[in-house]
Amino acid sequence: MHTKLTSLSASSAFALAASLSSLCLAQSTPTTYRTSIYHLKPDMVNEWVDMEKNEVVPALKKAGVKTRNVYVTAAFGNAGEYLITQPFDNFSEFDGPNPLVRALDGPGAARLLTKLAKCEVSVNSYENIRLLDISNVFDPPAAIVVSARYHITAGKLPEFRELVKSEILPVYKKAKVSLIVSQRGPGANPSDVTMVTGYTKMADMQGGPFLVQQLGQAGADKVAAKFAGIRTLAEVVVRRRVAELSF
Repeated sequence: MHTKLTSLSASSAFALAASLSSLCLAQSTPTTYRTSIYHLKPDMVNEWVDMEKNEVVPALKKAGVKTRNVYVTAAFGNAGEYLITQPFDNFSEFDGPNPLVRALDGPGAARLLTKLAKCEVSVNSYENIRLLDISNVFDPPAAIVVSARYHITAGKLPEFRELVKSEILPVYKKAKVSLIVSQRGPGANPSDVTMVTGYTKMADMQGGPFLVQQLGQAGADKVAAKFAGIRTLAEVVVRRRVAELSF
């Protein structure tokens, strides 16, 4: 069900710092996000984007929202799919009014959300928890992202994290390439983890997956073998950041 007046948050998060290897990193970088995936009607995409740009973004800024990032499927994935992610501090924020309500009042927000809903086929929202101890985060966010979603075998998340830390993260750090690893929460399968690689342009994908480019096929296969029985690939999606809808 599409819940129109659910509160969206604006601020950086310090939650779950106990699960991170560096408290200082947790205190300076958001860890907890609300991620929403929008499937749009093919003939209504432009109208939806225009409303997001000219009405939603100004209202969110007026309400005090500090940041959000919007991505659209680029060449590989479901057409007409937009992903929006915003950090939040605490679940109590969802007990309060939606930022659109704060900016536009209840009736104004309802009118805007109704117009947006006419462009949408479906919307799914879930919690996304960044695992900063096994991520290599850069600012600003990458223009192109390749998101690989994995199902993690029950009880194997600690082993998965240790392998990413020892086998994969050093390769990204050496190459100075963005890697964001996140675990899903309420609204999705908490056994799912995403590993998002950031690129400057689509041409950077030439030569295959990042590890293949850096280690060669044999080297990448050797690393992948260590994850046997720990993770199962569910999907790979390529997305482009929509700068005009992000801030």
